[in-house]
Amino acid sequence: MIALTYAVIAISFFLLGMGGIMYIDHRFALAVGDRPFAMKGRRVETDDPYVSKQFRKFYAIRVGYSILLLVLLIVVASHVG
Repeated sequence: MIALTYAVIAISFFLLGMGGIMYIDHRFALAVGDRPFAMKGRRVETDDPYVSKQFRKFYAIRVGYSILLLVLLIVVASHVG
């Protein structure tokens, strides 16, 4: 039963992680609209200061979301059993 619980936790956190990051990226794309930019790994190449500012903001949100999920995973996994 414990193995099944851990499997459900793993699948849930995987889906929350992937879905959340994709949603944050989608919100970034909506925020910058049709302004020109190019993604180079974890950096954005653009001449528009608005796009750079939005990228820094959404990147900080992504990092915060990842840390939140990691802490939540530790808390949830420690209460199994």
